Amino acid sequence: MRKTITGTGGMLLIQTLKDAGVEYLFTNPGSAETGIFAALAEDGDQKLVVGKHEGLVAAMADGYHRLSGKVGVVIAHVMGGSYQLAGQLFNAQVAGSSLLVVAGDWASELQDYRGLAPFPGLSQAESMRPITKEARAAYEVHANPAAITVATARALREAVTPPTGPVYLSISAELLSREGLEAEIGGAAQYAIERPGPARAQTVEAIARRLGQAQCPVLMFGDDVWREGAQAEAVRLAEALEAPVFASRQIFANFPSRHPLFCGMYPVPKDFEKVTGLKPDLVFLVGCQGVHGGVAEPYVMQIGPNPLLMGRHYPLDVAAQCELRETLGNVTEALTRLHGDRAAGWARQRGKVRAFAKLLIEREENLVREHEHETVVHPSVLEAHLAEMLPKHGVMVQESSTARTALLPFGHGGMAWTRSGGGSLGFGVGAAIGAKIAVGRDRPVVLSLGDGALGYSAAGFWTMARYNTAILTVVSNNESYQIVRHNWAKDMPDAKMIRDGKYPGLWLSDPAVDYVALARAQGVEGERVETVKELEPALRRGLDVTTRGNRPYLVDVSVAREGIGADSTWFQDWRL
Repeated sequence: MRKTITGTGGMLLIQTLKDAGVEYLFTNPGSAETGIFAALAEDGDQKLVVGKHEGLVAAMADGYHRLSGKVGVVIAHVMGGSYQLAGQLFNAQVAGSSLLVVAGDWASELQDYRGLAPFPGLSQAESMRPITKEARAAYEVHANPAAITVATARALREAVTPPTGPVYLSISAELLSREGLEAEIGGAAQYAIERPGPARAQTVEAIARRLGQAQCPVLMFGDDVWREGAQAEAVRLAEALEAPVFASRQIFANFPSRHPLFCGMYPVPKDFEKVTGLKPDLVFLVGCQGVHGGVAEPYVMQIGPNPLLMGRHYPLDVAAQCELRETLGNVTEALTRLHGDRAAGWARQRGKVRAFAKLLIEREENLVREHEHETVVHPSVLEAHLAEMLPKHGVMVQESSTARTALLPFGHGGMAWTRSGGGSLGFGVGAAIGAKIAVGRDRPVVLSLGDGALGYSAAGFWTMARYNTAILTVVSNNESYQIVRHNWAKDMPDAKMIRDGKYPGLWLSDPAVDYVALARAQGVEGERVETVKELEPALRRGLDVTTRGNRPYLVDVSVAREGIGADSTWFQDWRL
């Protein structure tokens, strides 16, 4: 069913979004978008979520998309505002998040310079193209009002069609405000294209046959397993094969992190073969973007809805573009049918896989016991407290490369979990707000991030307070960019700065930042934890405030620094 609507360009845009089921608009308002906000004030159906920096706004839309499965829509500002999105659009691009960014455009045929607009000779859309889906999904509408509805529906479709990712749409500011425009839109616009179906029967049999013939198949489940709701099928396949499961490049917990077959991060570590006596001879990538580095196993199979990153730097012996839930179920059924009695012996043959997975957990538990009686909170001790206390039906948004998580039950049957993907700092606060809006009041959301990351996005506490998004924020505060120090020591172990323990720019204290005061100034209460003794009561108070009290809360935990240079507090001390 199609209908014709009239009004300003802003009204055409808002009605198109409304018909597509868009409920929330994430924004930092600007003058070129007057027509959009005038239409919103008139319509009033969609909820506006305001952030005080465009990067925060993009992260909110990303977090909302990840937990709701719906497109996150951002209303941005011309070129000067749109460029502020860059770091978080990069994260969304790497993660494959379905976002739509709409911005007004002051484009002029005179190509004259105007503040906040692109430099003469550049178009706004073209300037944003490198950080959109496949570095190509940027569009513009300058003169034709009918193009507003067409381009908006096209952009929504682009965002959700594999390979998914962010799409940018600039619309003439003059057109957005012009009265009396007319365009045709589809009632309840169905912008999503049906995804690929299950793999063909012969492909399923080929996969099952090779899996059954392998001495030690390695399984890797990527983010499309989570997106398509195929986690239970992933668990059944792993258990049918009694095969080790490894993770790589994931932004979701696609396989349960505490499952007795989960063996940590790929590539397969050297001590796996030593403990199990098994040498992996096949890797099966399911719904993965790919892997970091090379693939060591001699036989490689890959399936999923997104073929873009399949086999980019490694050979593929079997590959299929397909949906995952039914396909995994069919592969598991074919394993039993094709391999019969042999299937019954896999558990005995690979019995030590579970021993290796158990060993990883035991190492982490031993680390906790080693540090639990110290005064300062070791990261493993914080990890153990969170594993014990956090509700299993909750969501964790993580933005810390050094926070420990091996003991936390993420994935099917446990907590939902997500991280930035691209590594551009400033993701966590905004993403947690968006995630909380997506899951609602009754499902707890915990934000776990480092003090280095929080420095990029602390203005988001204001948004938390305004919309009462009851998030428990736990800061692992080691007053340094610890992951950078570790990487420097790994890359240049003999450098003078490593020998002397002097790491330029990495010490974040002097002066120390009072994050509790920073949050309180924006309407979010919290407390500082200095010792292990204070940790559990503080976390309990935080959980009580966020769940029973339905208010956001911050727990700033002073944690021990780890690794080479942990004792260094040096910085280049010069002053004006």
